[in-house]
Amino acid sequence: MKLKDCIAVRVRELCKENNVTVHKLSLKTGIANSTLTDIVKGNNESVQIKFIYAICAGLDISLNEFFSRPYFNKNEVTD
Repeated sequence: MKLKDCIAVRVRELCKENNVTVHKLSLKTGIANSTLTDIVKGNNESVQIKFIYAICAGLDISLNEFFSRPYFNKNEVTD
């Protein structure tokens, strides 16, 4: 799976786990709704770490927790 797709899957998972929509996550993080929508749809080829950090801060999780899924394993990412 491409890295952008791994990130999209993870953000969707986190939204579901925290019972928030992309729009509500946008409000919690200060990231533009259009930017988050592009990330969730996998339309953004290179997601800036500042956006991932803001998502983590908004959901009160660490970067380690964000990247803790097996699909982030270096052998799984195809980029």
